Amino acid sequence: MNITPSDAHILRVTEELKSVGVTRHGLAKTVSRKLPSILHEDEHIGGVIYGRINNNKFAMLVATDRRVIYLNHQLFFMTTDELTYDVVSGVRSSTVGPFTSVVLHTRVADYSFRYVNAKCAEIFIKFIETKRLEKGTYDQTSGRYQEETSTLPTFQNITDKKAGLFLKKHDLAVFSTVDRTGNVHGAVVHYLVDQNNFIYILTKSDTGKARNVYAHSQVALTIHEPGTLQTLQIQGIAEIETNQKMKDSIFEQMVQSRIYKDKTYMPPVTKLQEGSFIIIRISASHMSYHDYAKG
Repeated sequence: MNITPSDAHILRVTEELKSVGVTRHGLAKTVSRKLPSILHEDEHIGGVIYGRINNNKFAMLVATDRRVIYLNHQLFFMTTDELTYDVVSGVRSSTVGPFTSVVLHTRVADYSFRYVNAKCAEIFIKFIETKRLEKGTYDQTSGRYQEETSTLPTFQNITDKKAGLFLKKHDLAVFSTVDRTGNVHGAVVHYLVDQNNFIYILTKSDTGKARNVYAHSQVALTIHEPGTLQTLQIQGIAEIETNQKMKDSIFEQMVQSRIYKDKTYMPPVTKLQEGSFIIIRISASHMSYHDYAKG
């Protein structure tokens, strides 16, 4: 909801825009001048990007300590979207010559910007990632994120002992994800199960499976034992692992040579070029184990 800004509020917002890299040209844009009437008196800016979007119109993304605000100014009106950090899936950028492009992935939509100020992009991306890593819970009353007491997942109980044993016996599965248009994507992956029964997959940040997890957290795993009629289907929720110690441990365990048809190779994920390594953590919500040889 828009508010009537005081002179002090307008000055404070302008100074905060300058501090995150907004140039004099950017400050003159309509979206910048409208921002003080959108921000609350105690709401502070942590990062801003602005530039051209898909229809070549000018737009801005403002990341504050409370939310992300999308502003798209048209000739006679302005479109405004408000997003909490709960729905932000990730952010990535690419630079060609003097131009930087930034895409903010959310479960609502993707916000793509071209011709972005490089300094603004750097500050914005760092701030977005910091907010995502806070692991807080959004409180509607205060409009802020409350810290959680623990950043590590708790023990996950697997009630079906046969399913649990079958899961830990193997390390290869078909990993199924859903993209933003609803299409299903499958990939053969190596996985690892930890002592808390969480399933981990190592991949690269710009692969299809990683982008799909950003869009839809619901995933599935299908595990089959060759030469038998045993299968295990798993449904679960996927998240990007952020705990550095856990990431290092999983990476070290998974990036090891393996035997494929009597020859030793590094796992296929080490040959992927799409982005940086990330760890996907899966919490199983349902398991279905079958041994069809037993009828």
